[in-house]
Parts: sequence; C-alpha cells; structure tokens
Amino acid sequence: MALKLGSEMILAKKVYDNKKVVERFVCRAWITVSQSFKMEMVLQNRIKKFYEAMNEPIPEGMDAMDEISLIGLLKKYLEDKRRGSRPCFLYCAVFPEDYSINCAKLIRLWVAEGFVKGEKGVPSEQRAEEYLNELIHRSLVQLSEVDDVGRIRRCKVHDLMHEIILKKAEGLNFCHVLGDEDLSFNGKFLPGSVQKGTNTIAVEPINRNVQIHSLLLYDIDAVPMLLTYSRRFGKSIPLRYLSLRGTKVNMLPKSIGKLQNLQTLDLKQSLVDALPVEITKLKKLRHILAYSYHLNPEGLFFTARGVHIGEGIGSMLDLQNLCYVEANNGRGLIEELGKLRQLRRLGIVNLMEEDGPSMCASFSNMKYLEPLVILSKDDGILNLQTISNPPRYLRTLTLQGGLSRLPDRLPVLRSLVRVDLVNSRLSYDPREVLQALPNLLELLLYNVYGGECFCFVESGFQKLKILHLLNMKGLKTLKIHEGALPVLERLEIQPSQQMEVPSGICLLKTLTMIDFFGMPREFAYSMRPQDGQNYPIVEHVPNVFFHEFHANGRKILRLR
Repeated sequence: MALKLGSEMILAKKVYDNKKVVERFVCRAWITVSQSFKMEMVLQNRIKKFYEAMNEPIPEGMDAMDEISLIGLLKKYLEDKRRGSRPCFLYCAVFPEDYSINCAKLIRLWVAEGFVKGEKGVPSEQRAEEYLNELIHRSLVQLSEVDDVGRIRRCKVHDLMHEIILKKAEGLNFCHVLGDEDLSFNGKFLPGSVQKGTNTIAVEPINRNVQIHSLLLYDIDAVPMLLTYSRRFGKSIPLRYLSLRGTKVNMLPKSIGKLQNLQTLDLKQSLVDALPVEITKLKKLRHILAYSYHLNPEGLFFTARGVHIGEGIGSMLDLQNLCYVEANNGRGLIEELGKLRQLRRLGIVNLMEEDGPSMCASFSNMKYLEPLVILSKDDGILNLQTISNPPRYLRTLTLQGGLSRLPDRLPVLRSLVRVDLVNSRLSYDPREVLQALPNLLELLLYNVYGGECFCFVESGFQKLKILHLLNMKGLKTLKIHEGALPVLERLEIQPSQQMEVPSGICLLKTLTMIDFFGMPREFAYSMRPQDGQNYPIVEHVPNVFFHEFHANGRKILRLR
C-alpha cells in the first residue's frame, strides 16, 4: 500500500504493531512502496521480510526470478505455513482434556505423523518446535511449564478449545479417541488415542487397522496383549510412534522388527530392560526413550536404569535420541555409538573406567549433541580426559561418578547452560573451571568437593540463576564476595552440620528462594524474624525453607 499522508501511515503502523493483530497472523511484513515501483522488487522485499521474521534462510536465486515465479514462491510459502500449524493444532485433540502435554513428546508425534518436514541443515524436530512456539504465541496452545533454563517443557489446550478441535478432528477422520463408552476403532483414522480402557479394549481392531500411525495409551495395562496378540502385528500396522511409557510391559517381541515405519519408541518408566536384536532393522527410528529413574532418599538427584542393546546399533543412522543405554556390553557398543552422527541426545549408564577413552572418541563424532548424561558403574571413576573435540552445541551435561579432575576441554563448551556433577569426589575446588562457562544458568554439585571452604569471587558465574550445593559434608564456610552471582534467583544448600550461615547471602539481591536441607535446628533458629541474629542476612529473600528428614518422610518449615 502506498500511503501519501503522514497521519494515514501512523494509523497503519499502529494497527500493524497492535498486539492483538500480531497474535492473529503467522507471517507479517511492513513494506514501503514508492509511487514508481517495480512489482518484482516489491515481491522480493515482501518475501525477504517474511523469511527474516521467521529466522529462516532466504531462498537462493530469488533475485533472478520474474513476477510470476515470485508470486508462486510467496503463495507456496504462505500455504506451507498455514498447512503446517493447522494439523499440528488438531493433533492436540488426541490428548485427554485438561492434560499437561510433554512438549518434546508432542514434537516427536508431529514429526512421526509427517506434519512437519525438515530442510537441509534444519531437522524436522527444530521446525516442529517453531510451529509449537507459533501456536503458543497465537494463544491457541497454553504454556504450562518452563524448565529452569527457560525451555518450554509442557503445554495444554483450554477445555473449551479441546472440545472444539476434538469434534473437528474426528469429523475429518483425522484421529479417534476411545474411552469407557467407545471400545472399538472405526478403521478410518490415522492417529489413535486410548484412554481409561479395560484389559480387553480394542486389541483385535488395533491389530487389524492398517491406517494407525501412532498409538497413545493412557491408564492402560493391556499392552502385553497388544504386542503378542497376532503374528500379523508388524505387517498390518504401519506405526510411526509407539508409546508404552509407564506400563507393565517387560519385554518386546521379535516382531517389533517388522515396524519398518516406526520413528519413536517410548519405553520410559516401563519394565523393559533389554531391546531385541531385531530393533536394529528399524532404519527410520529416530528416538529410543527407554529408561527409568529414581530419586535418592532426599529427592535431590536421580539414579537411572537404561536398556541393554546388542550389536548393530551403529547402523541406525537416523537416531537422534538414545536415552539411556547400558554400557555393560563394553567397547564394541561404545565404538558403534560413534557412528550415530545425528544424535542430539544421549544417555549412558554403567560406564566403566577402562571404556572412557573409547567413549571420548565416539563423542567427537556427535557434533549435534545437546543433552549428555553419563553415569559410571557403581559410582566408579569416569575417565573422560581424552576427549579432544567435544560437541560444540552441548547445552546440558550430567556426570555421575568419580573424577580425578574435570575434563580439560570443558571450558570450550560455550553453549552449556546446565551442569550436574554428582559424586565427583574431587580433591580440588572446581569453581575456577566452572565459572569460565559464559552461559551457565544452572549448576548442581552433589558430593563434589570435600574441602572446608567454598568461595565465589567477584567475576564468577555472571549468568547463573540456580545453584545447588548438596551433600558437601566437610563444608564449614561458604564465602560470597560482592559482585559474585549477580543474577542468582534460587539457592539450595545441604552441607555439613558445622556450617555457618553464609553472610554473603545478603549481597545476592536477586534471590527469590533459598532451601536449606538437613541443617541443625539452631541454624534455622538463628534466622527467625523475631529474635534471630542472622535474620538480616536473609531478610530480603521472599521464600526461605528448611527441609528436615525423618524416618517417616520430609518436613518442610518456612521461615515466615
């Protein structure tokens, strides 16, 4: 639009920038057009604005296109955006009403259904995350949980909106949801959701139905029947997503190898502890989520159990998530892991000291790795010094086991936002190495250092928001210098019975919560508002809690 009058342009700009208008559109662009213009330049400008607004690479060769080609490119771009988010939104109907949806799971489902396609250099999962952010921005999906480092963890659909999209989705044969009153599939849908069923719900129709792409189970114990009911299991169901999370299934049949379209296998918190060798036939498999974890008695860190995987895992080149795998099979398995160059997430359990160098060599091939969890066998030594080329995009790192010293290349990991060190038992203060991580937001140290003093200096941890100092039994003095931890919001401390109240807490002006675990009553009494000599140290902190552990559980006391 060409606007001659200043007042008209001001009005148009106000409408363009209005929050309610912005929320209604996926793509928008402000284009200034002169009275003498070329249509090709206007179209090129508009397309560039759209791509820049969505942080997407501008198509090559666009400057050489004629008007007709540019119109076609623009039309295809807008249609792709509309097509992409609409089925993703309708898919939310397969979840129960008022259900808190795991966002990572939702993204995997969208990809498995084929709603989202990756491009060169941009995996499908990344594109799906952009669609999710778009739906949240447009208030079609509600944000319900964000993790400690700012990533979206859970979302939900409002009850009224859920009812609308469920009717729309079932009317289009887009999906089908079974409940107590509806115990059979109609044979026309693609995704399926089974909720609150009995031990005989829909097993035969599930085995017959040739159009099921994904199967979600809620409050179901009949899965063993589903997996063993028919020899036709793998041939008749082109499943792309199979979730047995939280069920009582303890073994997968060999026929799992017939699910040639399977992209996600979710066995979290199930009883499965080994995968059949036939799993390596599934060349399209992108996500193996097969672990269970348990918090320690104080609820401060977890121990995990993975699954045993035999030879051949290195041939599954599309794998992006592998969590967690038992390292007991030795060096052969670990060397095969090095062939999985597309891995974005990896968890290793029961790694032995002598296998550390082989594991380091495999890590050097995983350039896209973001979260990495390594647990040693029986809290033994982790030998990770030989890693020469660590994954540069690593965002979260968990190391559970003894360390003679921190990995030499740790400071080069500039993308790290969270580090968990558990039972490291270092002989030196690791603070100097850790504070060199420029983007660290959260740090957990559990039984890491046995010294009597831990000190945070002026220039340290400039972006850290959450700090856990746990099970540091020898610690007597925690020093916090002025200028240290300038944006810290949450502090957890579980040291020895000898520790003094850290006077430097009064310098942490951004603190909103402190949790003290297992401290003597006298420690807590010294901070009472009415007569505590140390109350001025924590007076500015809105939430101060004391956790006491007893034989029958935990008692939590609030300061005020």
